[in-house]
Amino acid sequence: MIQDIYPHKLDISFKVRRPVEDSYVFHFSGMRFLCRTDADGNGNISVPEFASYPRPSGEFIYLFDLDGRSMFLDASEDEIENPGYSYENMKLFREGKPKELMFALSTAYHLSVWHRDNRYCGRCGAKMIHSGKERKFECPQCGNSVYPRIMPSVIVGVVNGDSILVTRYNMPNAKMAALVAGFCEIGETAEDTVRREVMEETGIRVKNIRYYASQPWGISAGGLLLGFWCDLDGDAAIHVDGEEIAEAAWVRREELKDCIGVDHPSLTSEMMAVFAEGKEK
Repeated sequence: MIQDIYPHKLDISFKVRRPVEDSYVFHFSGMRFLCRTDADGNGNISVPEFASYPRPSGEFIYLFDLDGRSMFLDASEDEIENPGYSYENMKLFREGKPKELMFALSTAYHLSVWHRDNRYCGRCGAKMIHSGKERKFECPQCGNSVYPRIMPSVIVGVVNGDSILVTRYNMPNAKMAALVAGFCEIGETAEDTVRREVMEETGIRVKNIRYYASQPWGISAGGLLLGFWCDLDGDAAIHVDGEEIAEAAWVRREELKDCIGVDHPSLTSEMMAVFAEGKEK
């Protein structure tokens, strides 16, 4: 998955730092980021270093270290011109290389949205300041504290013998390559979310819910994906909701190769590959 970058190390511990010449700088414009894509067609992507960054006096916020190299966010909102660089869609992080930089990119985007959305206090309206002791915004007027938002959601592999429930999102150009998924609601356990989402999207009841793995998903600006396996409980007839899901079907293990690729950056794709190999728990 995208976070499996060993032997590389993303050190997210909080530090107070200023950029140096070889520090990486991330700059985002909506769902796009400033980068350089190599023309060799190998998918290699690079982001600017501070030494050549065209706006050296900007608002630079320390994010984390990747293999000992500091990474910063340029928190300004206006786009910049940097010869050889362009703004590309964040979707590139799924297939881009090197993998460790793409994971750092996804995590940087998560923090960039947090910074963007918390410039002012949601309680009293005063301008927020960043704590010098931890990754936290605090209000100097009313004392309100805001930490990076993390939103748990479930990815569900519903098993029916040698078949798994595969869905297609109700959106243009969506492929039949998703599992049932959804965000946890207030007052819910993750297991309750599994039952509710499967029922809401496909009209199916499930049992024997068991945890598989988790994945930070910064592209959703705070997602923490929780993967679960479960078994069909009763009737296998599918009734899609027609809103989030356009269609769903039971797909046999040997047929899954048409739904998944070779690499598995997401928890969804890994779970489908695991099931195709008959290795689900």
